[in-house]
Amino acid sequence: MRTYHLIIIFILILFNSCKEEKDKNKIKSSNENFKEFQLGKTYKINEDDSIKKEELLKLSYKYMRAQDSINFFSINKEARELSKKLRDTNAIAASYWDLGQYYYKKDTRDSAYYYFNEAKKNYSKIGEHRNTARLLLNMAIMQKDLKDYTGSEVALTEAIQLLKPLKNDKQLYLAYNNLGILFKELEELDRSLYYYNKALSYLEKAQIKSKFPSLWNNIGNVYLDKKDYKTAISYFNKGLHIDDSLKLKDPKIYSMLIDNRAFAQWHTADTSGVLDGYKTAFSIRKENDIKAGITISQMRMAKYYLAKKDSATALSYAKDALDLSIKIQANENYLSSLKLLSEIDTENALSYTQTYIQLNDSLQKEERAVRNKFARIRFETDEYISETKKLNQQIIKISIIAAIIIIIAILIYIIKDQRSKNKLIQQKQKANQEIYNLILEQQKYYEEGREREKLHLSRELHDGVLGKLFGLRLSLDILNEDDSRESKDNRKKYINEIATVAKEIRDISHKLSESNFVEVNFKVVLEELINQQKVYRFNVDFHIDEKINWDNINNNIKINIYRILQEAFTNIYKHAEANNVKISIFQKQLSLHLTIKDDGKGFDLNKSPGIGVKNMKSRSKSIGADFSIASKLNEGTIITVSVKI
Repeated sequence: MRTYHLIIIFILILFNSCKEEKDKNKIKSSNENFKEFQLGKTYKINEDDSIKKEELLKLSYKYMRAQDSINFFSINKEARELSKKLRDTNAIAASYWDLGQYYYKKDTRDSAYYYFNEAKKNYSKIGEHRNTARLLLNMAIMQKDLKDYTGSEVALTEAIQLLKPLKNDKQLYLAYNNLGILFKELEELDRSLYYYNKALSYLEKAQIKSKFPSLWNNIGNVYLDKKDYKTAISYFNKGLHIDDSLKLKDPKIYSMLIDNRAFAQWHTADTSGVLDGYKTAFSIRKENDIKAGITISQMRMAKYYLAKKDSATALSYAKDALDLSIKIQANENYLSSLKLLSEIDTENALSYTQTYIQLNDSLQKEERAVRNKFARIRFETDEYISETKKLNQQIIKISIIAAIIIIIAILIYIIKDQRSKNKLIQQKQKANQEIYNLILEQQKYYEEGREREKLHLSRELHDGVLGKLFGLRLSLDILNEDDSRESKDNRKKYINEIATVAKEIRDISHKLSESNFVEVNFKVVLEELINQQKVYRFNVDFHIDEKINWDNINNNIKINIYRILQEAFTNIYKHAEANNVKISIFQKQLSLHLTIKDDGKGFDLNKSPGIGVKNMKSRSKSIGADFSIASKLNEGTIITVSVKI
């Protein structure tokens, strides 16, 4: 019968082994198929390197999560090399982060720290502060676990400095929570509480309800170390009562709170519920396979039974704790169980103590070696940062010198250009003056010629034609003495006609001989300009104040008024589509005012003005005039120029 049972057991084991192997092969095949599918899609469909890089990074992350080392290292390397080729610092950092995570899960802390640091350097280089801070948190936790407390504090402080401007309440909670844990380890309990309270304030801002039990448990543990057991119990109760479903949602924290509360009660006058608390926590941990927690429950129950003088039960729990600590490689719990066994099992106390010392020394050496590696990595990073700073300083110096040279060159160019512009403006003003003088001179010659011609005609009419007609009239008067009726009528008729002609000639002569000489002035020039605008096909209504004494007005003002009018007419013709234009020039006290109004389509004053408007503004400025322009869409435009004379 026994042999039969053994055969059945053997067959079942063999069957399970075959099934496991088959399942592994199936998973491997599935992974390979997935890889082939993904890479096929990447290479065949996505020819763009940036898309291919993203696909590789996603694949790398999947293999990292699956702890598939062969595929992970291959794809991660390919993703990183492609990212370097593309000079994508963000992607390079992501590939290093995956490597750090992989080694962290494998509990290879020095490699994890190295790759986290590489990722941090790359994120820092591009100013990606959020991810830089998250990596610093990861590194700080590893440093704390290996008792590199100074390094951990530095990393957490740096993370906090990056996170505060980002107002990332969740990450700030994590940073301050870890500072609280750190200073509890250092037995600086008041500082620990200070940082836990800071963590609590950020957690309240972040409103992550699930995190409160863990934080209150941490605060309760500080009060345990301070031997303030009642306060400790109050915090453990806070954690237990915040959520009725905590046992289902987070059995690890729930069991921890129950166990810690029982431990605190053990140190008070009321110890009635201590053992029940220990057993409840132990049961939850066993049910949920929380191995590290199980060892803690076993050791606490061992201490409880030892205090109750039940050495056998205490020894049993302590040995169970030792065995499980060895199995799960929980070194701290292993050391604690050895120390406890040396107190319970007095016969083998020496053996347990020696093992404790050897293990403790070994762990300290290992921790020291890893801390030294951390220090070397930090030193190399500091050297790299120092060199980078030096290079940056050199670049800044060169940039400043180059900027100064460029600024000097620009200033020289501006000065020369301004001089050239001033010279050109002066030349234009001189040319405008000469043009205006020529216009005046031409008008003067025209008026003089007209006057000469008028005088000539006047003399000719008066001295020649009028004289002859006068002689003819006298002769006819003499002949008029003939008494014949017919002769008298004819002569009278001729005389009347001659008199009429004479009168007309006399009138013309008088008109021509009158002084029509008009003093040459700016009004004539403006009227000539207005008459030229008939070609633009819009009506011009021109009003000018007759009282203006143009001779007393500076020629430069008159030239620029003339040019502004010219520019306005051009703009109206090109852009306004106006039918009517009204122009007014009048003097008010010591100011000359020009108004140009059209009924065109108008324009948006918020938009950049055209070159025509800029020219009018520039001319107004050159004579110290106030220039204003008002325009509404579909309602027209009004330009006003006012200058002191």
